[in-house]
Amino acid sequence: MSHEMYENDTAMYANGQPAWHGLGTVVEHSPSPAEALRLSGLDWKVVKSPSIIAEYENEDGEIEDAISTKNVATIRQDTGDILGLVSPSYQVVQNEELFDIAYELGADVRVETAGSLDNNKKIYIMLRGDTFDVGSENDSVTQYLGLFNSFNGTLSLSGLPTSVRVVCANTLNMALSQGGRNLYRIKHTGEMTEKIADLRRALKRFRETGSMFQDKVQILNSKFMNTADIQNFWVRVYTELQEPFTANPTTEKEERATIKAAQTLAEWSQVFDGERSEHGLRPTAWTAANAVTNWLQHREGSRGRKMSDNSRIHNNLIGKAADSSSQVMKMAMSV
Repeated sequence: MSHEMYENDTAMYANGQPAWHGLGTVVEHSPSPAEALRLSGLDWKVVKSPSIIAEYENEDGEIEDAISTKNVATIRQDTGDILGLVSPSYQVVQNEELFDIAYELGADVRVETAGSLDNNKKIYIMLRGDTFDVGSENDSVTQYLGLFNSFNGTLSLSGLPTSVRVVCANTLNMALSQGGRNLYRIKHTGEMTEKIADLRRALKRFRETGSMFQDKVQILNSKFMNTADIQNFWVRVYTELQEPFTANPTTEKEERATIKAAQTLAEWSQVFDGERSEHGLRPTAWTAANAVTNWLQHREGSRGRKMSDNSRIHNNLIGKAADSSSQVMKMAMSV
């Protein structure tokens, strides 16, 4: 995974893990909660403050502030930086609280990376779990649990069990184990204490699905597919995720759709052949599905427009690419 870091963004990488884009603090050990908070540059608090929308001169000739009744500002307390405009009912979840949630999950799940995005408006913590081999040591998957928060109302307090396929850095979510994408969201409104307690319970349940996830992956990898099987699977996926097309177009619109489909299927085949050649992988439902998810996460977003790395990590974890990747894996289970 990668992301774009702004000048004010920070990051910490534990256990000697390489930093994204070479930025951030790398430490060789697993830090304590307080140390992780400091090393990731997140040891600051956010406060709410009235939102000033204009200044005006009163009848005595004095300058006064016009205060918004619809929004308040979220402000980083130590620097005074405005992080966002939110409703007065918005409840701030501090960085320290997010780290407390992470470290309560147990000693076998450790914080690998944490930091900020979008000039400190969004916060992330990635907790690393187990790594397992898929069929052979040439193909392995590392399980993670992601925690996300924002201070500008663009992202709920969220927990997401996810995995990364080492071969191609594909992000896989736990949809394989429970039939749906398990993104747990909490809105920043109302009584937060019980909501956060619910999140803690949900995250612990997510951890229990890890072995089930591994079983599903191994099942996919056991499903051998010949060339015709793979092509038929890809056509079904394309029709479901992109748009229907016909092998014998009769109109200009149908012809454009057919050409686009042929180009996309050729790209999937190129990814598939490259991974098999480089890593000696077998033609299975697992490798066929991952050719598509690889394309969705690393290639589709850059077709015709430039996607920032910051947008890509959001897209791959909790955006459109994540939804589409989940659908691909569900379809692969049915072949």
